[in-house]
Parts: sequence; C-alpha cells; structure tokens
Amino acid sequence: ARSPRESRTQPFRARSRTMAPGGMMSRSRLKSVDFYRKIPKDMTEGTIPGSVISVMASLVIAMLLVSEISTYLTPQFNTRVVVDRSLDGDLMRINFNVSFPALSCEFASVDVGDAMGLNRYNLTKTVFKRPIDQNLNPLGPIQWERGGKQKPVEHADEMQHDKAQALVKYHVEEKARNPNADDHPLQVLELSPKTFESAKKQTTVLLVNFYAPWCPWSRRLDPVWKAAALEVHKKYPETLANKVRVAEVDCTKHEALCVAQHVQGYPSVRVYTKGSDAVQGGGSHDHASYHGDRTVEAIVKFATDLLPEWKTTEAEEKKKQVEVRLPSDSHGGETVKKIDGPGCSVTGFVLVKKVPGHLWITASSDAHSFAPHAMNTSHVVHHFYFGQQLSPSRKRYLEKFHKGVDEASSLGSLAAAGAGDGYYGKVEDVAKRSVSGATEDWHDKLANLRFTSLDGGTTHEHYLQTVLTTIKPWGANAGFNVYEYTQHSHFMKAEKESPRAKFFFDPSPMQIYVSEERQKFYHFITTLMAIVGGVYSVMGIADGAVHNGIAMLRKQNLGKQG
Repeated sequence: ARSPRESRTQPFRARSRTMAPGGMMSRSRLKSVDFYRKIPKDMTEGTIPGSVISVMASLVIAMLLVSEISTYLTPQFNTRVVVDRSLDGDLMRINFNVSFPALSCEFASVDVGDAMGLNRYNLTKTVFKRPIDQNLNPLGPIQWERGGKQKPVEHADEMQHDKAQALVKYHVEEKARNPNADDHPLQVLELSPKTFESAKKQTTVLLVNFYAPWCPWSRRLDPVWKAAALEVHKKYPETLANKVRVAEVDCTKHEALCVAQHVQGYPSVRVYTKGSDAVQGGGSHDHASYHGDRTVEAIVKFATDLLPEWKTTEAEEKKKQVEVRLPSDSHGGETVKKIDGPGCSVTGFVLVKKVPGHLWITASSDAHSFAPHAMNTSHVVHHFYFGQQLSPSRKRYLEKFHKGVDEASSLGSLAAAGAGDGYYGKVEDVAKRSVSGATEDWHDKLANLRFTSLDGGTTHEHYLQTVLTTIKPWGANAGFNVYEYTQHSHFMKAEKESPRAKFFFDPSPMQIYVSEERQKFYHFITTLMAIVGGVYSVMGIADGAVHNGIAMLRKQNLGKQG
C-alpha cells in the first residue's frame, strides 16, 4: 500500500516524464534558427597570416570608426539655390567708407541712381564727411548736413551785372584822368605767390577770389568782385591799421599757389583772418570758403560783418590790433564752409531698390566749375558692403562656409580684371589681407583696397555683382541674411564728365540657402555596423584566399618531394 504523500506526488512525476521530450524538442527547434553557429575550438587552428590579417582588419575598423565619429560630430553645410524671395519694393542697404586724399569735403558729393530711372544727387541725410590730409589722417570734426536742402547761391542779375561793370569802368577812367588823386579807392589786388603771404600778414581780413578765365562762373563773378572790392576798399582806406582787402588769383597762371590753398573748384573765394590761416597750436591750414550770394551788396556786407567799421575806429583810438573771429565760427554753414584739408573721408549708407544701379562719389556744385584734367580721384575703400554688418559669430559661420578659399585670390582677380598696375592707375592692399589660414571676405571684397590714379582726369569704375545668402546655423530657429558680391575694377579717362569713383551694383535674381546640419543618429549607427561587418567580411575573404594559396603551395612541394 502507498502512503498518502506518494499518492500526491505520483501524478507530478508522470507529467514530468511526459513533458521532458517536448521541452527538449523546443530547445532543439530554437537552436535550428541560430545564424551564428559555433565551431568547437579543438576543431580550429590559428595561423600567422590569419593573425596579420586580423590585426590589419582591427586597424582598418578603428581608423574608419574614428573618421565616421568625427564626421558625425562635425556639422555639414547643405546648400540649395532658389529664386530670390524678396518682395516688390524691398530695399537693399549699401554701407560705405571711402577716403579721397585729393577731393575736398567742400565739393564731395554722393549720387545714387538705378535702372528704373530714380536718381538722387548730393545725398546728405545719411552721409558724413571728415576732412583728411594726403596720408588719410583726420584733420577736423565729422561734418553732417542733416539732409537739409542748401539755399541756392544768388547771382547778380543782368541789371546788377551791368551796374558793376559800369562802376569798375568809371573808376578805371577816373584814375587814368587823375592818377595822383587821393580819393580813388584801391582796386582789386592781383596776388602772386610772392605777394600772397605778405598780403595775409599785413591785412586783418583778406578775401581772395581764386578763379580761372575759362570758367563761366568766374567770368560772371569778375565784374561783381571788382566792384565789391572798390566798395570795400572805400570803407577801409590805406590809412587804417586794421582793414579788409579784396584780392584775386589767376589759377591758370599760379597753379601751384591754388593747389597749396586746396582750391579744386572755380571760382573759390577764400577768407583769411588775423593775418594767418593756421589753427592756434596746430599749424595746419584752417581757412574758410565763402559760399554766400555773389552780388556786390552781399559781398560788401559779408566783409563789413567780419570787421565792422566801429571796431576799426575804436582800434585806431586805442592803437591796438582788432581780434577777428574765424568766419566759420561767426557765420552759418550756408555762407561759410571751413576748409581743413585737401582730402575727405566719406562715410554713410543709402537704401536702394534691388535692381541694377550705381553709387557715384565725385566733385559737384551748382555754382562752380572743375578742371577734369587736374582732378585726382584716387581713393581707399575702408569698407563697402551690402545689408547689415556681420557680428563676429555670424562672420565665423560665413568663414566656415567659405573655408579653403585662397586669401590671395582677391588681388589675383583684380589683376585679371585689368585692375593691376597700368598707365592710368594701380590697386594696392593697404591692410595686407593675405594672411595664412584666413579666408577671403566675400561680404566686403573691396575692404582695404587703395585705387591710385597715376594721371589726372581718371575715373575708377567698380562693378559689383551681389547675391543674397541665407545661412541657418545648426540648432538655430531661424537663419540670417548676408549679401556677398564679386568685384571687378578698371580705370578710364574721363571725357564727357568729371572724374569720379563709380560703384555699379547688380543684384542677382537667385538666392542661396545654406543650412548647417548634423548626420542622423540612425544613419550613424547603420554606418558603424556597415564598417565593422564589411571590413570583417572582406578580410575574411582575404584570409581564406591566403590560407588556400599557402595550402596549395604545400601540396605542390610535397608532390615534388615524393
């Protein structure tokens, strides 16, 4: 008889014996789908060629893995070209800073025009000027006319012109009839380089008209100036110690004197006070230019305002020298302009439509003439770029995009375009931009380039083709826009116009989208697996070929020995 416990465990043992074959069958079936079947180690052997190939395979896998990881960690630029997405009426900003060593701020003018017929002349609202010397050193404060429209110069009408001629003729005839009479006022003084300095030292206020006989404005002013000289000299006789004198200089005869006085337009009326034109403590030229009305009454009033008659009378009684304020301080900018130096630095920006157009910088005036053969438009471009100025971080992204561009290619492209040394001019890199490892600044291709005229009357033309590039850094929500441009320059003789610096711009209808992207993670993992599996398989094939080749050689050697 069986105990109760044996009775309870008997069914379990029966079930175990029944299930054992089924469990073994499931494990066998599972093993049948094993892709990676194992061979017992006692059935394999290592070989020297196999070890060498294994080491080579490990090195190749390691090298490829390092390269792939580096590629994964380094963002790549994805570039595509589309039609410019700008809207009708969108404006493009042009920023410039150009220095002209031989173009005075008195006449420097910025003009803008485009292919749609819109032309704007002598822009002042967003343009700033600063006098400089021939070495580009600043000589005075920044000048800003605030966009105000200047009052046009009033010229003597026909009746006033005839009256002035009659007055001059009358005094000439009277002096011829009575040459020894004391009541004849002094006529206009004709100065030369020898008498110019002495006239300044002996006169409290000296007004000098620098003119050219071929100039129509000079011929129109001539009788008025001579008549005004008679009226002024009548008020200030030779007996006075403090007096005003009116003089003139023929710039066709005394060209060197006119150049020394920074005369670039005709007629130019210069005002010298206190017997010298030197700034106190400075020693550089600081004379003023009269831009008031060109009538006898206006010129006489200007002279008497500088040195009132009551001051001369008081000075005679007290036997002292009259102190006269500089005309640029006592009169408004419309009447008198301060002349600090021969050159001008022109800085500012303009807004233009995104169509082909031009920006010109030249000498311009509604009441002066210029001698084209004597004008020098040599200039240094400190910066000339489109759009907004790039921050350091954005500039780094742009440099990354253009990595590998040869820095010296800028001067090479200029030479290829005909802007190298030539008969009319030459180009130089004043900042030595060819720094090893640096990339060329396509955002500001003209920066720090000097364009020199080797002869007078030379016009410099720069043709700029712009393209809008939108760059989206990795991880940023939005990209930023930057205008880049190619540049070609050449020189030509000005024939029907005054010499100038011309900047032609031509916006491209295409836009470049650049996005900084990283490799997808799933693609990175797939590539890693492909590297390991591919190298292992290829090296396995190579190992098999080497092993079989060695075995065949051994068999052949055994056959020869047998």
